Amino acid sequence: MLFVFYNSYLQYEENTVSFVTETTYLAWNTSFPAISVCPIAGTEPEWVTDEEFVEEEIDQQKQFIIDLVFFTGNCYSCYEECESCKKMNFTEKVLRYRKNCNQIISLCKWNNEDFNCCEEFLPIETEYGICYSFNSLHTTKIKKSKLDLTMNRKTGPGKIWFQTEEDTRVFFHAPEDVPFINSDPDQRKDIMLGESFNITISVIEIDNDESIKFIPVYKRKCKFPWENEGVKVHDHYSYSSCIVQCHAENHIQLCNCTHHLMPKYNLVNYCDVEGLKCLTDHFDTVNRLLAKESNLHKPGLICDCLPSCTEPEYKIVSITKGFKSIKSEILINIISLPSTRFKRIAVRTTLDLIVSVGGAAGLFIGASLLSIIELLYLLVLRHK
Repeated sequence: MLFVFYNSYLQYEENTVSFVTETTYLAWNTSFPAISVCPIAGTEPEWVTDEEFVEEEIDQQKQFIIDLVFFTGNCYSCYEECESCKKMNFTEKVLRYRKNCNQIISLCKWNNEDFNCCEEFLPIETEYGICYSFNSLHTTKIKKSKLDLTMNRKTGPGKIWFQTEEDTRVFFHAPEDVPFINSDPDQRKDIMLGESFNITISVIEIDNDESIKFIPVYKRKCKFPWENEGVKVHDHYSYSSCIVQCHAENHIQLCNCTHHLMPKYNLVNYCDVEGLKCLTDHFDTVNRLLAKESNLHKPGLICDCLPSCTEPEYKIVSITKGFKSIKSEILINIISLPSTRFKRIAVRTTLDLIVSVGGAAGLFIGASLLSIIELLYLLVLRHK
């Protein structure tokens, strides 16, 4: 009987969750991925007329400002002799030279219908600075969106088309995800001014049985967006937000500061020029991810981050590149509605464990809840 108890407990602890494939797709509603647009360093910024340049250091100042505004982990201009650079207010320079949504995204269409770009592409804090994200869980809308982004047999596959007026890096990802330095290269594209891209993707979603929410995280080995304990950089959990948190913590550990574009984390102790030098020196360490079993002698981070329980799988089916004369054009479309999806189900719940233990006890010794109560009565109450 004890052997059966032990095996039931092991099964409960180690084989709680399983995956099945569903093909009953006729009634499914599929969500369109989030699209994030981040400006990148391309052409030289339009310098404002009241910028206080020092004539002897003007070239160093301009390059330093570009490195500040579009910081991606290294700052080689920080090693140049530039006393005026050390006195700059980093945040003020970023706000002054980083362009807003209206200056980056001009025209937008959802399923061939025009919409106001900057009512849907909303600002989001990322490791790259302020980006603009469409259909993101991390953005806050002032008013309810007029767009229905649900895809089903009635609406068909969705597609979005938009124009940009700057060099940009475009990401497509799950709504709970955020753009980050270690994102999948297949899910981001650098689009220079004048280029056009037609990107066709497929999607496989993950659904969860209702009972999955009540299974501890260490058993199901994933987290839902609201399970954000310990992550300060974003309000909703995802694998990417956890990685950004890991970056920030290692910035503090290695250099005692975080760079000025790091979202929300450590708002007071941003790096000065010496701190940016330190991050540049440790670039290979803080911007490379290693698996837990990796050789520890290699530079890189081992981040203990679980995947999201709801994160879909996106794959590029085809990419067509062309050229336009003035602006860039991007079309992202779903090739077809999914006909399969994965579902995470609870194989063994706490109730299953109780039933298993109770059945074994009844089989071997004829025990039941009533006999346990009777035993307590005989041991305690009767002696009184």
